[in-house]
Amino acid sequence: MKELTKLQNLVFRVGAVMFVAGLAMHVFKSISFVGMILFVVGAVAFASMQLLCQYEGNDIVIARLRRQQIFSDVMFIVSAFLMLSQDLNIGPMWLLRIKNLWSMTLFIGGTIQLYTSFRIPSELEKRKKTGNFKSLVGIMLFSPLLVNTSCATQYNVDGTTSLDYLEGKTLYLKVFSEDSMKTVDSCRVQHGRLNFIGTLDSVQMVNIFMGDESLMPMVLEEGLISVVINDMSQSVSGTPLNDTLYQFINKKIKLDNELSNLSRKETRMILDGVPEYERASVLMNESVRIADENDKLLTTFITNNSDNVLGPGVFMIMTSSYPFPQLTPQIDEILFRAKPYFKNHPYVKKYLEAAQQNMEKIHTGEK
Repeated sequence: MKELTKLQNLVFRVGAVMFVAGLAMHVFKSISFVGMILFVVGAVAFASMQLLCQYEGNDIVIARLRRQQIFSDVMFIVSAFLMLSQDLNIGPMWLLRIKNLWSMTLFIGGTIQLYTSFRIPSELEKRKKTGNFKSLVGIMLFSPLLVNTSCATQYNVDGTTSLDYLEGKTLYLKVFSEDSMKTVDSCRVQHGRLNFIGTLDSVQMVNIFMGDESLMPMVLEEGLISVVINDMSQSVSGTPLNDTLYQFINKKIKLDNELSNLSRKETRMILDGVPEYERASVLMNESVRIADENDKLLTTFITNNSDNVLGPGVFMIMTSSYPFPQLTPQIDEILFRAKPYFKNHPYVKKYLEAAQQNMEKIHTGEK
C-alpha cells in the first residue's frame, strides 16, 4: 500500500477523531449542530486521506478488498452530505422527507470499513510471510493455467535505502540473456523503500540496475528477500543462495580492502624510515599473498557452486574484468573441478568458445 506523508497521516488521524466525536455529539440535540460540523469535516478528511492510500500490487484478493474500502469511504462522504442537507434543510423535498437517511449509508460504510480494516492488513502480512502473492481466488479462476505455472518460482524482494539520489528513481532487475541484459522486473523507490514481486520459471542470478549502472547482484529465488543499500554497505539476505552469495562478497571485499591498504602501509613504512629494499620485499609478499587468496576464494566458490546459478553468475562477474575472453590457469582449474551444470551454462559455453578462438589466434599470430 502507498504510504501517506506525515502531514497526510496527521489529517487522517485527526479526521478519524473528529468523525467519531461529531457522530457522538450529534446524538445530543443541544450540541447536534457542532457535532454535525465535526462529523462532516472529519468524514471528508478521513475518507479523502484513505483514498490516497493506493494499492500498487497485483494481488486479486487485496485489490478486491481495496475496492470495498473505497466504496465505504464514498459512503462516509455521502453520509456527511446527507447529514448536512437534512440538518440545514437544504436539498430536494423527497430527500428531506427520509429521516436519518445518513445513518443508513453510515451503517453500510462502517460495516465495510470494519471488515476491510482487519482483512487488508491480514492479507498483506500473510503474503509477506509466505511470499505467496498469487491469491487462492486467482488460482481458482485460472485453474486451466495451473499445470503451466505450478513450477514457477515466486519471489518477493523487500528493500530499504538511505541514499537520497535513489529516491523516486526506477530500479530494474536484469539478467544476462543472449549477449545482452534483459529486464526481468522494475520498481520505483518511494520513501526509501523498494519492492519487486513476481514469478520466474526457474531460479536466476540477476543484477539491480539504475539506468545503465549496475548496483549489486542478487539471486531471484522463492522466499522473502531482504535488500539493504546504504553508504557503508550493500547486502542481500533472507534466502539460502543470497546468504551464500553475500558471505562470499564480504570475504572478497575484505581482500580488496587489504590490497588497497598496501599503499597506506607503504606510506607508514616510509615515515618510519624502513629501507626501500625492505619495503619492496614486504609489499611484494603481501600483494602475492592477497592475490593468491583472492584466486583461491574465487575458484573454490565457483566450483563449490557449479551446480547452481551462483557458479556461472560469479564466473561472469570475474571474466567481465578481462580485456577479452581468454583461458587462464585459474579457468582451467575451474573447468576441471566444475560440474556439468556449469559447463553447459549458455554464458560459460559462449565465453569458452570465444576464448578458445582468441587463444588460437594468439598462437598463430593472427590479429
